[in-house]
Amino acid sequence: MEELYIILAITFFVILIVLKGIKQVSQGQAMIIERLGKYVRTLDSGINFIIPFLDRKRVVKHLNYKPDGLSIYCVDLREQVYDIPSQAVITRDNISLTVDTLIFYQIVEPHRALYEISDLIMAIRELSKTTMRNVFGEMDLDASLSSRDVVNQRLRTILDEATDKWGVKILRVEIQDIVPPADLKEDMERQMRAERTRRQEVTIAEGKKQAAILEAEGVKQSLILNAQGESESRIMKAEAFKTEKILLAQGEAESIQLVQQAKAIGLDAVRKVYAEQGGSNNLLMMEVLRSQNEIAKDLANGTSQKIFLPTEAAGLFGSIKGIQELLSTRDSLADQS
Repeated sequence: MEELYIILAITFFVILIVLKGIKQVSQGQAMIIERLGKYVRTLDSGINFIIPFLDRKRVVKHLNYKPDGLSIYCVDLREQVYDIPSQAVITRDNISLTVDTLIFYQIVEPHRALYEISDLIMAIRELSKTTMRNVFGEMDLDASLSSRDVVNQRLRTILDEATDKWGVKILRVEIQDIVPPADLKEDMERQMRAERTRRQEVTIAEGKKQAAILEAEGVKQSLILNAQGESESRIMKAEAFKTEKILLAQGEAESIQLVQQAKAIGLDAVRKVYAEQGGSNNLLMMEVLRSQNEIAKDLANGTSQKIFLPTEAAGLFGSIKGIQELLSTRDSLADQS
């Protein structure tokens, strides 16, 4: 019976030792193990085994910014957000500003965060304040208010380099708010209102300018169209006048041609008559030619409105014969006298 008790006691002791050597770590956490007071290793998430009574867990509660819900032996490896208290800074042009900042960081090497720095959270806070004072001290007010991205990047770079030896990675820095002094804030608000008023006036002026330009363009197009219309009208009138003159000239040319043809017919008839009579009376021939020249001049000058031409050659011959008889009578009377 005593042997049974001994066996049970040994079994219980072994089970206790085994259970004490099993350590379970949750996802996103780590555990620091020391052996006889010296750092041995870091336990990752899952089931881990340690040497009972020789290895022990190190308390790391102070490494976590918000330790609520975490074991005092586990380091939070997730990204953490540290809200830095509002910090007063002075710009290069001696303007006092109040800056509120958020720091996003992550512990990547828990043993270095534990053994390289005594108070990690306080170190990050004080380092961020000092860095902010230095960065804003190199910038004037306008740059500080308008270049937040530049300030965020500079703060992140400086803090990340400084915390690298602590096993901490600074992921990003975000400036939540920059508050100027009350009197300066009022001046800035007045300036902003004046700027908005100026922009509104500029917008109205631009609108009026565009309207005036459009109106002027409309007037210009109207004048151009009117000028084009008048030009086309004048061209059409000139073309009509030209056509009229051409037709009149053609009519006159045809009229002169007809007269010349009639003269040619008359001359041919006279030649035939005098050829039959032997061509004795040259005076009559000259008289007829003179009369024809006068008729042609009257037609050319437009003083003669009517022309009587015989319709048949016989009639023309009769006329010429009558003229010859008159001339003969005139000659006989002259001889008697």
